[in-house]
Amino acid sequence: MKTNGIIRKVDGLGRVVIPREYRKLHRISLGDPMEISCLDNGEIILKKMDMTLTLEELSFNAIRILSENISGSVLVSNLEKWLGGSGQAKGMFIGKEIPEIVRKHILARKDYSICDVNEADGFDVRFAEPTALLAEPVAGDGDVFGALYITGKSTISPEEIALLKTAASILGTSLQKF
Repeated sequence: MKTNGIIRKVDGLGRVVIPREYRKLHRISLGDPMEISCLDNGEIILKKMDMTLTLEELSFNAIRILSENISGSVLVSNLEKWLGGSGQAKGMFIGKEIPEIVRKHILARKDYSICDVNEADGFDVRFAEPTALLAEPVAGDGDVFGALYITGKSTISPEEIALLKTAASILGTSLQKF
C-alpha cells in the first residue's frame, strides 16, 4: 500500500492530530472550522472552511445600515485583508492587507483605534486630512472571524462606537452558528 502522507492513530475519543507541518502550511489555527466529509469508498476528507464569504455575506446589511447612521466609511475584514465596505474611503482599503498591529488587537479580541492613519505604521493608505479609524473584532464564543471598522475625518462619536460594537457582536454571534 502506497501512502504519501503522515500516519496518525485515532485516540480513545476518536481524535486525530493534524501534523504541525500541515497546520503551518495551510494556516490552520486553534478554533478554525473544519469540514469533515466521508466518500462512498470510505475515504474521509478534512477541509479547512473558508469563512470569508460568509463574513462578507452576513456583513452586507450591517455595513449598509451602519453607513446610513455614521458620518464616515464602514469597512469589514477577515484576519488578513479588508474585504468590503461602504463610503468614500472604502476604495483605499479593500483588498489591502490588515496592518499587523490591527491584526494583533483583533485576535486578542480588543478594539483598536487611531486618531490619524497617516501617522500609523503598517497602513498602505494615505489621506489628505487626518483620518481616524476604529476597529471592533467580529468574534463568537471561540472564534475571531475578522473586524468591522469606521473611518472618519474627525473623531468617532460615542454613538458611532456603540453602533459598531453592537453590529460586530451580532455578526460574531451569527457566524458562530456556522
